Amino acid sequence: MTVRKAAASLFASGALIAGSLLGLANPASAAPRLSCAYTYVCGQAANGSSFAYTQCNTLYQLPDLVGSGPLVNNQTPGTTAYFYDKNQNFLFSSTAYETKSVDWTPVWYAIAC
Repeated sequence: MTVRKAAASLFASGALIAGSLLGLANPASAAPRLSCAYTYVCGQAANGSSFAYTQCNTLYQLPDLVGSGPLVNNQTPGTTAYFYDKNQNFLFSSTAYETKSVDWTPVWYAIAC
């Protein structure tokens, strides 16, 4: 998984640089848009991988998320989701309701609530 993430990250970086040189909009700068059902926390990376979790007290290993994309925390108001790196070190949290853009490449695990 590490090699795939590294290779995909380099590819995504090259594609973003090429897009910038051609005058194309940077997809990471666009407002996050992702359909996410109520009581779920959802995310999607630039490589198309995505997740939608709702069960509390469960450590989820995320799919191979590479690049930036939306995070939508559509859980009940005030519910916090937590995100961790490959060594399960805390990276950031999100409290519902929240939507933002995230660089998913270093994120490997999540706890929905």
